[in-house]
Amino acid sequence: MSVDFHIELDHSEGALLRLLGTIERRGFALLNLAADKPDEESYVVRLRLAGERDPLVLCRQLERLVEVRLVKVVPPPPEPPPPPGFQATWL
Repeated sequence: MSVDFHIELDHSEGALLRLLGTIERRGFALLNLAADKPDEESYVVRLRLAGERDPLVLCRQLERLVEVRLVKVVPPPPEPPPPPGFQATWL
């Protein structure tokens, strides 16, 4: 099962390493990471993780890190509707 996270954290030495270390120790594998630095004091990190454990428990654990300002589990995008099936019409 994969899950997406949106995380905002303070820009401080080792903050990203502590975040990733916590994720790994909690049994999640990193599938994708994108990080932006909107200003001098913060990071915005988007992660896709794989794991069998409850992502909400990981969310609470990440919130306890000193540098973390916000953690959100991002719902998966809706699946596109299936293509229309073949329909035969007779004249």
